[in-house]
Amino acid sequence: MKLEETSFYAAAEGALPRPGREWSGRLRWQERKYQASVRKTSMISGRSGQPYLLVTSRLPESPAWNEQLEFQPAGSSEPLRLRVICPEAGRLKKTREGKLAARLDRLSGSEEEMLLALADEAGVRGLRQEELAAFCRLAPGELRRLAMNLEKEGQVYILEFSPLLLLSQRSYFFLLEKIAGYVEGYHQKRPAEIGVPWKKIKERFGLPRPILLLALNRLARDGKVILEGELVTLSNFQTRLSGEEAAILRDIESLLRQEKFSSSSFGQLVKKFNLHPSRLSILLDLLLRQKKIVKSREGFLLHADWLENLKQQLYLSKERGQRELSVGDFKKLTGLTRKYAIPLLEFLDELGLTRRVGNRRLIL
Repeated sequence: MKLEETSFYAAAEGALPRPGREWSGRLRWQERKYQASVRKTSMISGRSGQPYLLVTSRLPESPAWNEQLEFQPAGSSEPLRLRVICPEAGRLKKTREGKLAARLDRLSGSEEEMLLALADEAGVRGLRQEELAAFCRLAPGELRRLAMNLEKEGQVYILEFSPLLLLSQRSYFFLLEKIAGYVEGYHQKRPAEIGVPWKKIKERFGLPRPILLLALNRLARDGKVILEGELVTLSNFQTRLSGEEAAILRDIESLLRQEKFSSSSFGQLVKKFNLHPSRLSILLDLLLRQKKIVKSREGFLLHADWLENLKQQLYLSKERGQRELSVGDFKKLTGLTRKYAIPLLEFLDELGLTRRVGNRRLIL
């Protein structure tokens, strides 16, 4: 059996041996005894008034939170009962002593208090079931029950049940502030861009997707950001365009209005307006955001004014009793050739204005 050096924090159940601050002896755990040392720290428990103990030994694995152990100091007939508070002392090694005592106090409470303390410790990345299981070894069903109690109290958010993924309320509100600040800073550095890609926010904060979605949807619901596609924008942000770019934007809109259903490919637009592809994407996204144009899955662009006019014509046709629409009918209605009438009809299917039945469309 391979033994690994293990250090953990524990609380004494009863009086400490006297005299001294550190004792060597034998630690009884899982029906076996191991050589160990126990050192009295300067950190006093706010619950018991006793100092926390740092236990060091070589064990097959780390003990779990709340496990009961027995330590027999050398030269003493009285064993010392210990309760494990933090199974791995290393996880708290960067914490200053004052804060460390407060964290141990939280971990020394009830199961729910321990769970909330770990969720706060995990921060914005969230607390996963495997971390919990390694720390306390409670059964998955019990962990879910505890998490649901905390969620009812408004202390945590359960983002996934199997396996469990939790985010503490404290971490959640901290994350909302940080994301809003990051988006604001991004706008200040890149005022010509429309918004921040989700991917950048995810990478910046190291967030699992469920946590990113929870935070962004809350910011959007509170009116602080606008979510469009994979972009995030502050609600009061306006993209800054140069005079030349503003003129190009007007020309693009005018072209799309004249062409009705645009046959221009992205590459053709790049060439026509002599723009870098990334800049053209930003200008088209601006028109989409301003709801001046709409875009099909295949990439066709349609001016919103013309689409609205087409909607009205379909509505009037339906009012006159025409419930079906052939390709020929649609060509007459729009003045488009078959080459463009077919993809436009498919686009109208996407928008829920028509539905294909055989070779005809129902007007919805």
